[in-house]
Amino acid sequence: MPFAVTAAVVGDENVTVTPGEEIGQMDNQTADMTIAAYIGQDENLTRLAEAITMAGLYDTLNSGGPYTVFAPSDDAFNALGNDTVNQLMIDTANLTMVLQYHVVEGEYTSENLTSMAGNQTGNQTGNQTGNQTEGGILEIFSGLLGMGNETGNMTTLTTLAGEELNVSATDGEVMVENATVTMADINTTNGVIHIIDQVLVPASVNLTAAENQTTMQVETPAETPTGPMGETPTTTMAENQSGLVGVVQ
Repeated sequence: MPFAVTAAVVGDENVTVTPGEEIGQMDNQTADMTIAAYIGQDENLTRLAEAITMAGLYDTLNSGGPYTVFAPSDDAFNALGNDTVNQLMIDTANLTMVLQYHVVEGEYTSENLTSMAGNQTGNQTGNQTGNQTEGGILEIFSGLLGMGNETGNMTTLTTLAGEELNVSATDGEVMVENATVTMADINTTNGVIHIIDQVLVPASVNLTAAENQTTMQVETPAETPTGPMGETPTTTMAENQSGLVGVVQ
């Protein structure tokens, strides 16, 4: 007897899918929502929704496009640590750069990305093969380094931040830099969303700088040198000052 499984809640409605159907491809259940609207109502993207509002990008993702957004989940933000996330939220310039690094102009489904990655890798392989002689030294080194068995395909996309993202597809799994797409092809009125499990950070942004500076400021005063007899300089100075006061009196 056929059956269905309730898999998710979109807005205020329960969405049912048949076994084997991916949530991101559920008959375009989100096709009447913008990118910003979908992110704003997804309970797993609350930190991303907050960041978009803080950076003033809501209107862009609500009316512009079409865009492809690689959306970090709440777990992805949590992995950065609260201190880092809080610092990022109040640094509008870096926050905007980080968010724009997750957005690409144009609409790229997982099928598009896989196809693009395969074509680009195929062309690169063909060009490299044509330039190498059989049994050449490059082939020998490739064999020694285990490069001959690589099956991953990769393409490059330019983000709104002006920096590039490497997108790879291997055995049906799509990765953006080191992040894995955990839910693909969420269709909206102005583009497509792919949820990923890591926050992508462009090379121009250093999220750890604030934490390191804070640590140095806390640790440095705690290291107080001791005197030759085990007395701290503070104690010695206090005793000397007391002696001088007695002499003057």
